[in-house]
Amino acid sequence: MTRFFRSKTVAVCLAGVFLWELCLTGIPCPALADEVLSQKHPLSEAGPKAGSTIHPFFVRAVTGPHRNRSVCYVCRYGSRPVVMVLVQEVDPKLGTLLTTIDQIIDQNRLTGLRGFGVLVTDQSAQAVPILQTIAFDQKVHMPLTAATTSIAGSSSHNLHPDAATTLILYRNQKAVETISLKSGQITSARVSSVTQQIRKFIKR
Repeated sequence: MTRFFRSKTVAVCLAGVFLWELCLTGIPCPALADEVLSQKHPLSEAGPKAGSTIHPFFVRAVTGPHRNRSVCYVCRYGSRPVVMVLVQEVDPKLGTLLTTIDQIIDQNRLTGLRGFGVLVTDQSAQAVPILQTIAFDQKVHMPLTAATTSIAGSSSHNLHPDAATTLILYRNQKAVETISLKSGQITSARVSSVTQQIRKFIKR
């Protein structure tokens, strides 16, 4: 019995050493890689830097006037001020946040303010019912769309791996401000804070 436990312990240790050496060789080690990336890439530094270009990218429109089509909303909105919402994880309160943003857009259409949401996922079939449900239940009018990780993910918009929801505020296709929220951070107080940030962005 003692010999079994000793053998098992040695095996676990050797496995740990192997994984560590594997990571050192440059071969991806998922759990450790995500942890290191989070440490080197603080949430406050996520998103495109202020003044950087928001490059056009195509999404699949799930709701809105262009539903079921491939659309580039960055192209369509041009130089207007835009609130782009990138969702990597569907927070239980995401609908509340989208409804609030939707109301701000409706109140500021004369300023040209526009917005759209993107569910960043490689499982597009699952994205459709999720977005349709949010739009119907929360009465969200701004377009909700889906795009793959390679198109709308971290390489394009510098998304943080821990960010469930990322708001990128931009004008003239230039980034102005990024707001990154972890899962569970969409509280009433945080939504109020986001509202103020968007209103300040409109007045700039």
